[in-house]
Parts: sequence; structure tokens; C-alpha cells
Amino acid sequence: MAAQALHYLTDEAGKPEAVVIPIARWKELEAYYAQLRRRDEVLDGMQSALLEARAIEAEGQPGEDLHDFLDSL
Repeated sequence: MAAQALHYLTDEAGKPEAVVIPIARWKELEAYYAQLRRRDEVLDGMQSALLEARAIEAEGQPGEDLHDFLDSL
């Protein structure tokens, strides 16, 4: 595969303002960031679950049994 060139856009003073990248590279970046967003959602869910478990433990309440939880789905 040939190297894909980046194009830099500058203002009148030569200061960089933007970068134009090949569409194939853009699609790769979109897919990569979509994976990162999904990973963040999973990690946020895990953090919420851990905080909830700690709160239940601190209050001395019995947690929900895993089998009961799965049966409720």
C-alpha cells in the first residue's frame, strides 16, 4: 500500500489551521474511536456496579443473588 499523504492547510501567515487526511485513514480512526467509546461505556458500568456493591456492603444489606438476577432477565 502506498503512503497516504496528509495535507496541511495554513492561514496567510503560514500558521497551520487544519489537516486533510485520506478517507481510508479517516474511516480507520472512526472505527478506533468507536471502540474506545464502547470500552468507556463498559468501564463506566463496571465502576457503577462496584460503587453500588460497596454501598450495599456498607449498609449491611444483602445483595441480590447472581442466579436471581439472571433469572430476572
